Amino acid sequence: MQRRRRLSASAPCLGPRHLLTRKTVVRILAENKRAVGVELMDKGLERITAGEVVLSAGSVHSPTILMHSGIGPAEQLRQHGIAVIVDSPEVGENLQDHPMVPVRAYVKGDLGYQAAAHGLGSVKAGLRYFVTKDGPASGNGIETVSHWNPSDFTAEPTIQCYHAPIIANQELSPTGERSGITFELVVLQPKSRGWVRLADSDPTSMPLINPNFIGEEEDLRAVVESVRAIRKVMAQESLAPVIEEEMEPGPSIQSDAEIGEWVKRAVTTMWHPVGTCRMGQDTRAVVDARLRVRGVDGLRVIDASIMPNITSGNTNAPTQALARHATAMLVGDLKRT
Repeated sequence: MQRRRRLSASAPCLGPRHLLTRKTVVRILAENKRAVGVELMDKGLERITAGEVVLSAGSVHSPTILMHSGIGPAEQLRQHGIAVIVDSPEVGENLQDHPMVPVRAYVKGDLGYQAAAHGLGSVKAGLRYFVTKDGPASGNGIETVSHWNPSDFTAEPTIQCYHAPIIANQELSPTGERSGITFELVVLQPKSRGWVRLADSDPTSMPLINPNFIGEEEDLRAVVESVRAIRKVMAQESLAPVIEEEMEPGPSIQSDAEIGEWVKRAVTTMWHPVGTCRMGQDTRAVVDARLRVRGVDGLRVIDASIMPNITSGNTNAPTQALARHATAMLVGDLKRT
C-alpha cells in the first residue's frame, strides 16, 4: 500500500530496469549443459546471451519453456521432435491449485456491491473513489475471509471461504443485476495433482493443462462438507433474515451424491497454480534447494512453480517472499564464483 492505494509487486520490486516487452521466449540456449542465454520471438528470432539465466514465467509457462528447451520428460520431448538435453521427468508434473466452488444466494434489497458493478453504479463508484479514495472501488470487493474445518471447527482449517458481496460468475466477476452473496469455498491442501504438457513443438502454442480438480475423493468430501457447513451459516438468525433464496447449488440439491455431482460441474480455479518445477533433494526434483535446475548449470527457476506443496492460503505473498530469498541466494552464489 502507498498513499491508500494498492500497488502491483512490480512497482516496489522492479524499479528502473531495462525490460523487453511483447516478446515470446522460445527456448533457453544451452551449450555443454550450461545455460548461455535465451532465444526470443518478435517479428523474427533474436538471441540474448547471459552468464546466468533466471526463468520466472509461472507454473504454466516455466515448465513449457524448459520442455521446449530440451529439459523435461524425455519420451514426451521426443514425441514432439525436441532434442533432449536433460531427462527431467517431473517438469510439468505435480501441478497443484486451490479448487474453488461458489455457493451463491440472493439477498433482500440492495445489500452488497452488485449495483456498483454495472452501468451507472460503476461510474458512481469510480467517481467516489477518484474524489474520496474510498467506497466499493477502493478494494477488491472481498473485505472478509474465513478459514475453518467443516467437520471440526476446532481443528486445523481445511477450507478458505471468501465472502463476496455480489453474485459472481465462474471467473469471479459480477453477473446479473440482482443483489446477492457468493461464498467461494476453497480447498486449502488439495490431494489432487494435475500436469502441464506440450501440445506440439511450436513454442507459441499454449500447452495442454489438466488441473485435475477434485480428482481425489478426499478433496470431494471436503467440499461437500463445506457446502453443508455454509448452508448452516446462511440459516443462522444473524444472516437468515437477509437471505432471499439460494441460487446455487439450489434447494433441489441435497444428498451428498447430488452435491458432489454439482461440485464437479461448478469447480473452478482460484488462480493459484504451483508445483510444476518442483524443488527437492531427490533426483527427480526439477530444481535443488537453491532453485538451480538439475542437469543444467547457470539456470534457475524462481517463481511459484518450484513449490513442492501449495500453501494453505493465497500464493502471492509467499511467491514474493521466495523470490526475495532466491535473489539473495543468487547474488551470494555469484559473489562466490
